[in-house]
Amino acid sequence: MALISNFQSSLLREKFEIYDPTLDRESNKPAIALSNRMVVRLQPNNDSPSEEYIVRAHNMHLCVRFAARLVMRYNSGGSIVNRATPYDWDNTWSAIQSAYERIYNDHRWIAVYRYGQVIYEQGERHPLLDLIEKCELNNDKEYDYAISLAEAALKETGKSVKIDYDANVALVTTFEENEGRCGVILRGAHRTTTFSFTAFGNDEYTLNYAQCLSASAAFLEGIQLAFQVGMNIFKIATGIIPQHSAEHQKTKDGQKRVGELNLEIENLESRFKIRYRPDRPNFGEIIKEAEELAMKTIDVREALKAIENAQAEEQSASGNDTGEDGASSKDDEPIDILNIDD
Repeated sequence: MALISNFQSSLLREKFEIYDPTLDRESNKPAIALSNRMVVRLQPNNDSPSEEYIVRAHNMHLCVRFAARLVMRYNSGGSIVNRATPYDWDNTWSAIQSAYERIYNDHRWIAVYRYGQVIYEQGERHPLLDLIEKCELNNDKEYDYAISLAEAALKETGKSVKIDYDANVALVTTFEENEGRCGVILRGAHRTTTFSFTAFGNDEYTLNYAQCLSASAAFLEGIQLAFQVGMNIFKIATGIIPQHSAEHQKTKDGQKRVGELNLEIENLESRFKIRYRPDRPNFGEIIKEAEELAMKTIDVREALKAIENAQAEEQSASGNDTGEDGASSKDDEPIDILNIDD
């Protein structure tokens, strides 16, 4: 079986703002499309043809985990698309979703493209993403030029739009000759985490590229989740999050998930030599740092007062309920924004 000798890729966090350029920008609220994008180029170490897939997903770790599964399945079974038994895409999608993800992320989605066309999809995403991939297929310049091609394509259909594009790299991976390096750049409102790890195969085990990618996904998920857990622990302690509430249970489940992610990383470390630069992120320390930040930045009195006001407004609104099916206190509005990473 042909194995992938070299593999390089990067994870892009993308934001597209779509608006009508003929209208005043301040009063013309743009539609927003958010996505995480990773190119998966599978090049075997023999004369077999390479295969390339574009993976887009709701959040970073789902995107990287799906890419890791494609690498693993290609190494174990050869071509993804040219198989006697068709590739089980649903199985891959199911395998990368944790119990925590299934319970607390109703907006999760995935889309896989080949030659500009969707070959697998689950969940709802912004339609602009499909157009971008179609334009990228015929793009002989840098990737972001596909934005201009998409604007031109929409103009031909009579839709004059302007697309503002912003992106940053969250993960860079390079694997070759039984050695791999993964660099993580995770930017947040309160902290930026930058580190890399290099993994080395040994006489007993050839370096598992897919496992390294999965560990990278574990870091991406774990760093964010640990921070959220730490903030919520403070809110629970101060009564902002009530005991035994749904948010309290989510925090407890989040702590459990952080432990699972740490174990996944330790499994990689137990099999291969891993070198971190500068240091390995410690999820426990991140939780404590988030608690300390919450203590400094959250006004408990104001937060509790806001909760009381919201509850009073809710009770008032329920007292004015018409009792009709489908009645709402808010106008129904089309949803054209998909949240990616809260």
